[in-house]
Amino acid sequence: MDKRIADALHPSRASIAALPISTNVKIANEELKGLGPRVIDLGCGEGKFTRGLASLFSDVTGLDVKERKIAQAADKARELGVPVQFIEANADKIPFDKGHFDAVIFSNSLHHMPDPALAMTEALRVLRTGGLLYVMEPVPSGNYHDATCLVNDETLVRTQAYEAVLAMPNVQLEKEILYRAPRTFDHFEEWRDDQIDRDPKRKVFFDADPAKVRKTFEDNAERVDGKLVFDQVFRVNILRKN
Repeated sequence: MDKRIADALHPSRASIAALPISTNVKIANEELKGLGPRVIDLGCGEGKFTRGLASLFSDVTGLDVKERKIAQAADKARELGVPVQFIEANADKIPFDKGHFDAVIFSNSLHHMPDPALAMTEALRVLRTGGLLYVMEPVPSGNYHDATCLVNDETLVRTQAYEAVLAMPNVQLEKEILYRAPRTFDHFEEWRDDQIDRDPKRKVFFDADPAKVRKTFEDNAERVDGKLVFDQVFRVNILRKN
Protein backbone atom coordinates (compact mmCIF):
# COMPACT_ATOMS: atom_id res chain seq x y z
CA MET A 1 0.00 0.00 0.00
CA ASP A 2 1.16 3.52 -0.85
CA LYS A 3 2.63 5.24 2.26
CA ARG A 4 0.28 8.22 1.90
CA ILE A 5 -2.73 5.93 1.88
CA ALA A 6 -1.36 3.86 4.76
CA ASP A 7 -0.69 6.93 6.91
CA ALA A 8 -4.12 8.43 6.17
CA LEU A 9 -5.94 5.18 6.91
CA HIS A 10 -3.90 3.96 9.87
CA PRO A 11 -2.26 6.86 11.72
CA SER A 12 -0.17 5.86 14.71
CA ARG A 13 -1.42 6.38 18.26
CA ALA A 14 1.06 9.23 18.62
CA SER A 15 -0.23 10.83 15.41
CA ILE A 16 -3.82 10.47 16.57
CA ALA A 17 -3.03 12.06 19.93
CA ALA A 18 -1.58 15.07 18.10
CA LEU A 19 -4.68 15.60 15.95
CA PRO A 20 -6.97 18.54 16.78
CA ILE A 21 -10.28 17.81 18.50
CA SER A 22 -13.24 19.01 16.48
CA THR A 23 -16.68 17.96 15.26
CA ASN A 24 -18.02 17.08 11.84
CA VAL A 25 -20.34 20.09 11.87
CA LYS A 26 -17.59 22.50 12.94
CA ILE A 27 -15.25 21.38 10.13
CA ALA A 28 -18.08 21.68 7.59
CA ASN A 29 -18.91 25.18 8.83
CA GLU A 30 -15.29 26.20 8.37
CA GLU A 31 -14.86 24.72 4.90
CA LEU A 32 -18.21 25.13 3.11
CA LYS A 33 -18.92 28.85 3.41
CA GLY A 34 -19.89 31.01 0.44
CA LEU A 35 -20.23 28.31 -2.20
CA GLY A 36 -23.74 29.09 -3.44
CA PRO A 37 -27.26 28.12 -2.45
CA ARG A 38 -27.57 24.44 -3.37
CA VAL A 39 -26.08 21.38 -1.62
CA ILE A 40 -26.91 17.68 -1.51
CA ASP A 41 -25.87 15.21 1.20
CA LEU A 42 -25.59 11.72 -0.31
CA GLY A 43 -26.27 8.83 2.04
CA CYS A 44 -27.69 11.20 4.63
CA GLY A 45 -29.18 8.59 6.98
CA GLU A 46 -31.32 10.15 9.71
CA GLY A 47 -30.27 13.61 8.51
CA LYS A 48 -28.57 15.12 11.58
CA PHE A 49 -25.55 16.36 9.61
CA THR A 50 -27.81 17.40 6.72
CA ARG A 51 -29.90 19.64 8.96
CA GLY A 52 -26.73 21.41 10.06
CA LEU A 53 -26.10 22.43 6.46
CA ALA A 54 -29.17 24.70 6.54
CA SER A 55 -27.07 27.36 8.26
CA LEU A 56 -24.72 27.43 5.24
CA PHE A 57 -27.01 26.80 2.26
CA SER A 58 -30.53 28.00 1.45
CA ASP A 59 -31.40 24.92 -0.66
CA VAL A 60 -30.46 21.68 1.14
CA THR A 61 -31.28 18.15 -0.02
CA GLY A 62 -30.60 14.89 1.78
CA LEU A 63 -30.63 11.65 -0.21
CA ASP A 64 -30.65 8.09 1.09
CA VAL A 65 -31.62 4.72 -0.32
CA LYS A 66 -33.33 3.60 2.90
CA GLU A 67 -37.01 4.54 3.10
CA ARG A 68 -37.07 4.30 6.91
CA LYS A 69 -34.13 6.68 7.33
CA ILE A 70 -35.59 9.23 4.93
CA ALA A 71 -38.92 9.14 6.78
CA GLN A 72 -37.12 9.67 10.12
CA ALA A 73 -35.04 12.50 8.66
CA ALA A 74 -38.05 14.28 7.16
CA ASP A 75 -40.06 13.95 10.36
CA LYS A 76 -37.24 15.38 12.48
CA ALA A 77 -36.65 18.29 10.10
CA ARG A 78 -40.35 19.19 10.25
CA GLU A 79 -40.36 18.89 14.03
CA LEU A 80 -37.39 21.25 14.33
CA GLY A 81 -38.57 23.60 11.60
CA VAL A 82 -35.42 23.13 9.52
CA PRO A 83 -35.99 23.77 5.77
CA VAL A 84 -34.41 20.63 4.29
CA GLN A 85 -35.90 18.29 1.69
CA PHE A 86 -35.22 14.56 1.90
CA ILE A 87 -35.57 12.15 -0.99
CA GLU A 88 -35.31 8.39 -1.32
CA ALA A 89 -32.95 7.47 -4.17
CA ASN A 90 -29.69 5.75 -5.03
CA ALA A 91 -26.50 7.81 -4.95
CA ASP A 92 -25.42 6.21 -8.23
CA LYS A 93 -28.58 7.56 -9.92
CA ILE A 94 -29.19 11.03 -8.50
CA PRO A 95 -32.49 12.53 -9.76
CA PHE A 96 -31.10 16.00 -10.59
CA ASP A 97 -29.72 17.61 -13.71
CA LYS A 98 -26.06 18.01 -14.57
CA GLY A 99 -24.36 20.83 -12.65
CA HIS A 100 -27.33 21.46 -10.36
CA PHE A 101 -25.45 21.71 -7.05
CA ASP A 102 -22.78 24.05 -5.69
CA ALA A 103 -21.56 21.38 -3.27
CA VAL A 104 -22.01 17.61 -3.03
CA ILE A 105 -21.32 15.88 0.27
CA PHE A 106 -20.70 12.32 1.37
CA SER A 107 -21.09 12.52 5.15
CA ASN A 108 -19.82 9.24 6.58
CA SER A 109 -21.38 7.44 3.63
CA LEU A 110 -18.99 6.85 0.73
CA HIS A 111 -17.72 3.59 2.22
CA HIS A 112 -21.32 2.34 2.34
CA MET A 113 -21.77 2.78 -1.42
CA PRO A 114 -21.69 -0.50 -3.39
CA ASP A 115 -19.36 1.16 -5.92
CA PRO A 116 -17.63 4.26 -4.46
CA ALA A 117 -16.08 5.27 -7.78
CA LEU A 118 -19.46 5.13 -9.53
CA ALA A 119 -21.10 7.13 -6.73
CA MET A 120 -18.41 9.80 -7.00
CA THR A 121 -18.75 9.95 -10.77
CA GLU A 122 -22.49 10.56 -10.36
CA ALA A 123 -21.77 13.16 -7.66
CA LEU A 124 -19.54 15.04 -10.09
CA ARG A 125 -22.24 14.93 -12.75
CA VAL A 126 -24.66 16.92 -10.57
CA LEU A 127 -21.92 19.26 -9.29
CA ARG A 128 -21.32 22.52 -11.14
CA THR A 129 -17.89 23.33 -12.54
CA GLY A 130 -15.87 24.92 -9.76
CA GLY A 131 -18.12 23.41 -7.07
CA LEU A 132 -16.84 21.37 -4.15
CA LEU A 133 -17.05 17.66 -3.50
CA TYR A 134 -16.78 17.16 0.27
CA VAL A 135 -16.01 13.61 1.44
CA MET A 136 -16.11 12.98 5.20
CA GLU A 137 -15.07 9.47 6.22
CA PRO A 138 -14.24 7.69 9.49
CA VAL A 139 -10.68 6.39 9.65
CA PRO A 140 -10.19 2.70 10.60
CA SER A 141 -7.80 3.49 13.44
CA GLY A 142 -7.89 4.78 17.01
CA ASN A 143 -9.61 3.67 20.19
CA TYR A 144 -13.19 3.94 18.89
CA HIS A 145 -12.33 1.75 15.91
CA ASP A 146 -10.55 -0.73 18.19
CA ALA A 147 -13.53 -0.75 20.57
CA THR A 148 -16.12 -1.44 17.89
CA CYS A 149 -14.39 -3.52 15.21
CA LEU A 150 -15.68 -6.84 16.56
CA VAL A 151 -19.16 -5.70 15.58
CA ASN A 152 -18.47 -3.39 12.64
CA ASP A 153 -15.03 -3.69 11.07
CA GLU A 154 -15.13 -1.46 7.99
CA THR A 155 -11.40 -1.37 7.31
CA LEU A 156 -11.73 -2.80 3.79
CA VAL A 157 -14.62 -0.63 2.58
CA ARG A 158 -13.13 2.53 4.08
CA THR A 159 -9.84 1.75 2.31
CA GLN A 160 -11.66 1.25 -0.99
CA ALA A 161 -13.53 4.54 -0.53
CA TYR A 162 -10.31 6.46 0.11
CA GLU A 163 -8.63 4.91 -2.92
CA ALA A 164 -11.63 6.00 -5.01
CA VAL A 165 -11.23 9.57 -3.75
CA LEU A 166 -7.55 9.70 -4.67
CA ALA A 167 -8.16 8.17 -8.11
CA MET A 168 -11.01 10.50 -9.08
CA PRO A 169 -10.40 12.24 -12.45
CA ASN A 170 -11.45 15.79 -13.38
CA VAL A 171 -11.05 17.13 -9.84
CA GLN A 172 -8.40 19.00 -7.91
CA LEU A 173 -7.71 17.78 -4.37
CA GLU A 174 -7.63 21.04 -2.45
CA LYS A 175 -7.39 19.86 1.12
CA GLU A 176 -7.20 16.82 3.37
CA ILE A 177 -8.11 17.26 7.03
CA LEU A 178 -7.67 14.74 9.85
CA TYR A 179 -9.22 15.33 13.26
CA ARG A 180 -10.59 13.62 16.35
CA ALA A 181 -14.31 13.77 17.11
CA PRO A 182 -15.22 12.74 20.68
CA ARG A 183 -17.82 10.00 21.14
CA THR A 184 -19.41 9.64 24.58
CA PHE A 185 -21.69 6.89 25.88
CA ASP A 186 -23.34 6.53 29.26
CA HIS A 187 -22.87 2.77 29.17
CA PHE A 188 -22.22 -0.19 26.87
CA GLU A 189 -25.94 -0.79 26.26
CA GLU A 190 -26.36 2.67 24.72
CA TRP A 191 -23.75 1.88 22.08
CA ARG A 192 -25.11 -1.65 21.52
CA ASP A 193 -28.66 -0.43 20.93
CA ASP A 194 -27.44 2.28 18.53
CA GLN A 195 -25.44 -0.25 16.51
CA ILE A 196 -28.40 -2.61 16.17
CA ASP A 197 -30.67 0.29 15.20
CA ARG A 198 -28.22 1.31 12.49
CA ASP A 199 -28.05 -2.23 11.10
CA PRO A 200 -30.11 -5.05 12.66
CA LYS A 201 -27.68 -7.57 11.12
CA ARG A 202 -25.09 -6.51 13.70
CA LYS A 203 -27.14 -8.14 16.47
CA VAL A 204 -25.64 -11.51 15.60
CA PHE A 205 -22.19 -10.30 16.71
CA PHE A 206 -23.53 -9.18 20.08
CA ASP A 207 -25.35 -12.48 20.56
CA ALA A 208 -22.36 -14.64 19.55
CA ASP A 209 -20.05 -13.52 22.37
CA PRO A 210 -21.62 -10.69 24.39
CA ALA A 211 -18.98 -10.76 27.14
CA LYS A 212 -16.10 -10.37 24.66
CA VAL A 213 -17.83 -7.55 22.76
CA ARG A 214 -18.55 -5.71 26.02
CA LYS A 215 -15.00 -6.17 27.34
CA THR A 216 -13.44 -4.97 24.08
CA PHE A 217 -15.65 -1.90 24.04
CA GLU A 218 -15.13 -0.97 27.68
CA ASP A 219 -11.38 -1.73 27.76
CA ASN A 220 -10.72 0.74 24.93
CA ALA A 221 -12.70 3.56 26.54
CA GLU A 222 -11.47 6.42 28.64
CA ARG A 223 -13.65 6.87 31.71
CA VAL A 224 -14.61 10.48 32.34
CA ASP A 225 -17.19 11.36 35.00
CA GLY A 226 -18.62 7.86 34.81
CA LYS A 227 -19.02 7.94 31.03
CA LEU A 228 -17.23 5.94 28.30
CA VAL A 229 -15.34 8.35 26.05
CA PHE A 230 -13.61 7.68 22.73
CA ASP A 231 -11.86 9.63 20.00
CA GLN A 232 -13.23 8.73 16.57
CA VAL A 233 -10.79 9.74 13.85
CA PHE A 234 -12.25 11.40 10.75
CA ARG A 235 -10.77 12.51 7.46
CA VAL A 236 -12.25 15.12 5.15
CA ASN A 237 -11.17 15.37 1.53
CA ILE A 238 -12.20 18.50 -0.34
CA LEU A 239 -12.10 18.29 -4.13
CA ARG A 240 -12.95 21.02 -6.64
CA LYS A 241 -14.52 20.06 -9.98
CA ASN A 242 -12.42 21.19 -12.96
